[in-house]
Amino acid sequence: MKILSAIFLFLLSLPAISQKQVVITIDDLISNGPFIDLAHIQHVNQQVIDTAVSFEVPVIGFVNEQKLHRKNEEVARKQILRNWLEGGLDLGNHTYSHPSFYNTPLEDFKNEVIKGEVFTSSLLEEYGSKMRYFRHPFLNTGPDSLTKAKFEQFLSEQGYTVAPVTVESGDYIFNKMYAKAVIEGDSSEMKAMGEAYVSHTLKMFEWYEGVADQTLGRAIPHIYLCHVNPLNADYLGEIYQGLKDKGYEFITLEDALKDPVFDNTDYHIDKWGVSWLYRWDEGKVKEWLMAEPEIAPEILKKYNQ
Repeated sequence: MKILSAIFLFLLSLPAISQKQVVITIDDLISNGPFIDLAHIQHVNQQVIDTAVSFEVPVIGFVNEQKLHRKNEEVARKQILRNWLEGGLDLGNHTYSHPSFYNTPLEDFKNEVIKGEVFTSSLLEEYGSKMRYFRHPFLNTGPDSLTKAKFEQFLSEQGYTVAPVTVESGDYIFNKMYAKAVIEGDSSEMKAMGEAYVSHTLKMFEWYEGVADQTLGRAIPHIYLCHVNPLNADYLGEIYQGLKDKGYEFITLEDALKDPVFDNTDYHIDKWGVSWLYRWDEGKVKEWLMAEPEIAPEILKKYNQ
């Protein structure tokens, strides 16, 4: 009887995921272009906000405050962030100017964090919240293990939690052609890129579900990374619906990080960041990258041109 009780208590201690779960995180606020003008930036952000509200998705956006400071536009640009909070969404720090930690000295990178929180932190306080999460640009967490560890200690001292990523689908690749088509009024190209993006993203979710099963033996809350751009303004709704159809529940970053899997050590040191699912088994990073689904060659060709 004691053994059965012990087993029961152990099972209760495991993360209980009754259905698939996902956090939607959106980087590079307020603009990951190209954009036509300020009105276009405002429109794209509002679409992203409205779609999240419509689907009841608790999105968190990561801000580069440098993008707020434009001559004669600062008030309007700061209002965009206020609109995110008015919509019930959250905000985090993505550094001031989006440098790569790989080739930025540690003290300079720390200053990027401090400079990148000035307005956003005060705005969050206005809404009864606070700055809690930091997202590394390019998902680069440091040029070497010592610098990485020192920066993680700094973040902890500043009250930050790193926002990891488990799923990424290269939305910036599709958006390059999509935004160009928007500017040129090419609705056919817009539709082709949008549909290809949605299809590839849902395929990537299936891939990372498989990676979690193989490496961890169970499902985990996934954290999706995309960017605030014209493509996502028009097609995030289709991705949300696709994920709902696959049985996903949308949760907050705070709830996702309660899963003990995110306490695992991030071993990855390289110029370019990868999914945290790969980072927990550094010896297989290249193997996973070579095996994951590829974007269609014709799209990559357009992107590289």
